[in-house]
Amino acid sequence: MIQETLILFYKFFLSIALGALIGAEREKSHQQHTGTDFAGIRTFMLITFLGTLSAFLAKLYYSWLLAVIFVCFVVIVLTGYIFSSYFNKEIGMTTELSTLIAFIIGVLVYTTSEEIPALMTITLTLLLSFKALLHKLVYNLKSNEFFDTMKFIVIAFVVLPLLKDIKGFGPFNAINLYEIWLMVVFVSAFSFIGYILMKLFGSGKGTIITGLLGGILSSTAVVTTFAHKSKEYKGNVLPFVLASVIACSTMFLRVLTEVALLNFEIISKLAFPLVLMSLAGYFTISFLWKKNNHEDAHIEFNSPLMFWPAIKFGLFYTFVLIVTNISSELLGSKGLLIAAVLTGIGDADAIALFVARHPEIDIRIGILAVVIAAVTNTITKIIIGKLFGSRDYGRELMKMMAPIVIIGLIIVLAIL
Repeated sequence: MIQETLILFYKFFLSIALGALIGAEREKSHQQHTGTDFAGIRTFMLITFLGTLSAFLAKLYYSWLLAVIFVCFVVIVLTGYIFSSYFNKEIGMTTELSTLIAFIIGVLVYTTSEEIPALMTITLTLLLSFKALLHKLVYNLKSNEFFDTMKFIVIAFVVLPLLKDIKGFGPFNAINLYEIWLMVVFVSAFSFIGYILMKLFGSGKGTIITGLLGGILSSTAVVTTFAHKSKEYKGNVLPFVLASVIACSTMFLRVLTEVALLNFEIISKLAFPLVLMSLAGYFTISFLWKKNNHEDAHIEFNSPLMFWPAIKFGLFYTFVLIVTNISSELLGSKGLLIAAVLTGIGDADAIALFVARHPEIDIRIGILAVVIAAVTNTITKIIIGKLFGSRDYGRELMKMMAPIVIIGLIIVLAIL
């Protein structure tokens, strides 16, 4: 009995705390304008408390009590909205909708595990807090970016489910359209997050931000773009090299994050080599930073949701599936290493995602394949810098990226 009472008190306390978090954000937002506001921190605390209390009473007495209380609450909110709009001469329902969600969160505190209402509260608070950033993002959104986003939604939520029932075909039934397109959607969505961050924070914010966010979006694009820019630019190319090395170092963390989202179990084995290679790049950056005169390097990215990037990665992943299945029949699990070398020339994500999606692969071979692909991809970027960049850019890029390659090769030999 005492334990049940303590749990009940805990639920009510949690409900009030979650309401306070939402209310604090609304109170802070209300400071930006004058007028009589509909709800503040105390009101939201009471709203979530009311939701939890309603769920408690519904379970204790009659289940329909919850519906009645919620309907009455909606009427109160609508009345408050009408008066608030009339006196403040403002039309907006953000706070009012937040109160309805707060009530539901209060109900969920009592009826479900605390993780769900806590996550909903954090999500709601972030959405409310990001008002300026979201408006800025939409304001800067180009027409082609908007339509690319719409196409991506159709591809992800309409086309992808239709591919689920199609069986594998091709050599050894290696081509699985659903798995290929699922990985395309996954990587495109991950890159799109980097693209949004670049739009919000990266434009004109300096070399380090450009490199970090560029590594999330596409490190190969960063190296290729700055290689071409270095030939046209007559000044110091070190900012270009700095951004390129940061992007390439961040790429390893991007791959690690992608694998973690798909198969967290192999992270304990994969984290050490990829983080070590990333740290090798960041360590060399510290030396380059001392030589840099702190000029900035900027880059404009195309939307990763465009058709060609998606098709290109799909082809990479298809190639991995075919080569891996054929070579596995001929060479066993080591055939995966051949695919790692070949696909690593153009992309390090495909082989990593393949390993994450197929836990039946020998863990040592899988880790080795990911590291080989990462090293091969890094060498490819050095070659791109040498071929398409100025002499200074290519020389400095190779010098700064060499430690990454050396450590990667040492790791490969150690695993072998």
